[in-house]
Amino acid sequence: MKKLSLPLAIVLLFGLTLMGCASSKSDSNNTSNNTTSNNSTNSITNNNTGLCTDYCPDDKVCVGSTPEHSTCVSACPCSSDRACVNGGCVDLFNDPNNCGAGGNYCSGECINGQCTDACAANGTPCTTGQTCCELGTNWYQCANTLTDISNCGGCGLTCDTVAANACVNGQCACGTTAACTTGRTCCSNSCKDLLTDRYNCGSCGNVCGAGLTCENGQCMCGTEACSAGESCCLNYCADLESDPSNCGECGNNCGTGNGCIGGDCTCGSANEVCRGDFTSEMLTNCMGEMDMTAFQGYSCHEECCDTGCAVTSASSLMMGATADPNNCGSCGIQCEAGGSCCCFSLGGLGEPACECCSASETCGPAGCEASEK
Repeated sequence: MKKLSLPLAIVLLFGLTLMGCASSKSDSNNTSNNTTSNNSTNSITNNNTGLCTDYCPDDKVCVGSTPEHSTCVSACPCSSDRACVNGGCVDLFNDPNNCGAGGNYCSGECINGQCTDACAANGTPCTTGQTCCELGTNWYQCANTLTDISNCGGCGLTCDTVAANACVNGQCACGTTAACTTGRTCCSNSCKDLLTDRYNCGSCGNVCGAGLTCENGQCMCGTEACSAGESCCLNYCADLESDPSNCGECGNNCGTGNGCIGGDCTCGSANEVCRGDFTSEMLTNCMGEMDMTAFQGYSCHEECCDTGCAVTSASSLMMGATADPNNCGSCGIQCEAGGSCCCFSLGGLGEPACECCSASETCGPAGCEASEK
């Protein structure tokens, strides 16, 4: 073989070196391209919040225990550092939604497939059935996502308090049924239309009074809107607790100068509530005086007169009974000075008759009787 000259050998050596470099660069590019391709194919989309199904594109897969605790990943087949779980390529070593196994949610950090629970790290480990929720920056709290209305179905998922008042099996609910639909409000465990429901008019528990209807959330008496607690009396809004013209019920007029408190007519300026029909205490007559013959008490009637509440009539089964001598039988009938008002009825039956007795007479079973000397 003919020997090459030194200059030619140097040129050939330089050329081979360039080819080697080109070949090495080409392999590096291929390797880089493959790596890039694999990383792109098996990448994890884990920088979003909310439900995975809301942000994960169609060409990827959500893998995890719930839509909130799922990671958006590429579909299988996977690279060697990913595991194929439910059709998606998952990093079981670092993915908190699939820590160590598919669907194993870690509320803390996932390191080498082991979960470090943030609540436990803060000294309050969660019990069975609870999830450690991050409620704020470095603020963790255990919650039962099946029953907690502020973390219903997942951490941070708060139920709308207008439509729901409970969390049942991770679903917002009104009582034990589904949360209310648009336009309805959850009142006492049932959905109500506050615009038309007279028992929940405008707000839960706002009951329209007697005769009122609920229109657009207002209690209406004809064309007049009534306030809370008022009733409709002949197209007039009346508070039956305090209206002297409609005291206790529509049309119950307490009379001129009288008032109404708590649905009862009061007498005069003293605002005294007269007792109406009542029974006196044992051994006491209707006037509140001791009477040893009143073994079972007397039947009494008290009404409002000009001077205030007065016992205008009384009756006893076997004897006469005394009433107010200034209002004997009815308001304004006044007995003479020193006299008494004697009321009686046959065997205590029927309405008693009342008459004024003189100072020298007593009250007997048949009315006024001469006093025994």
